[in-house]
Amino acid sequence: MTDPATPTIDAEFYTAQQVAVRDAANRVQAAWAQLDPADPASLAGQVQPAVVAAIEEAQAQASAPAALYVAGALLAAGAVSAPLATLVTAAFVGAAASGLLLGVLADYGLRHYQRALAAGMPPSEARAIGLSRLLTYTATEVADTGRAAVQVAMIAEPAVAGYERIVRLPACGRCLILAGRLYRYSDGFARHPRCDCLMRPVTRDQWENTNPGNTPAALFARMSRAQQDKAFGAGDAEAIRAGADMARVVNVHRGVTVAGARRQSGRPTAAQLVTASTDRADLLAELQRFGYLR
Repeated sequence: MTDPATPTIDAEFYTAQQVAVRDAANRVQAAWAQLDPADPASLAGQVQPAVVAAIEEAQAQASAPAALYVAGALLAAGAVSAPLATLVTAAFVGAAASGLLLGVLADYGLRHYQRALAAGMPPSEARAIGLSRLLTYTATEVADTGRAAVQVAMIAEPAVAGYERIVRLPACGRCLILAGRLYRYSDGFARHPRCDCLMRPVTRDQWENTNPGNTPAALFARMSRAQQDKAFGAGDAEAIRAGADMARVVNVHRGVTVAGARRQSGRPTAAQLVTASTDRADLLAELQRFGYLR
């Protein structure tokens, strides 16, 4: 399915996304360090604004290269890039995929911290638990933003028929068994917290072919024994090595949801809009109406 140049394009986009995630994580960690247990108001006064600013900046970073990535993937496939609309990257900044305000994520982190304290955990451990949850929310939302921007850019490109799921190693079993699957351009992206899988645009011609290197079996074979055991558990990994059906071993739906599936806002997010219809003209109109395309 892929042109020799496509893996390079994928790698460059993946790297850009991971830089955005890491930058956000570093800033969120620094913000969390400002939390004063003796002053509950420090969350609203210092921590929450800093967390929101960190995620917003990372969302802008993650969405910025989306249109170029889609155009590059089409060029590598020998297709002409002729977008019907222009991606508005600023529209992807400021809310979670579900529509939740970003400040709510900081509140969630605080709640986990407070619950841990109430359960009798030492303050240092409670802070670590709150931070861990907050970092998970941050990484997931930044990755969702990048994928949503790519999907909207794909909808604006008539040459794109859908997308192929690209799984980066090492990966968990839930993602591995989805490797290489093709989805319509309007299909929502199933992911788990901190999922870093990509959606690669595919043309109508590519849709008819296969990518032998991007299959669950091929990816499993490229993993070390330790990576296989970590992804599936030692027992299940051994069963797969012995010939068991990977799809029967793994419960792909455990902990996996479609980004934006739970709508919690008045203004629909891009992730919510792209799954609202299978008609490209309708999707373009709605995405333009709400400012994701112009």
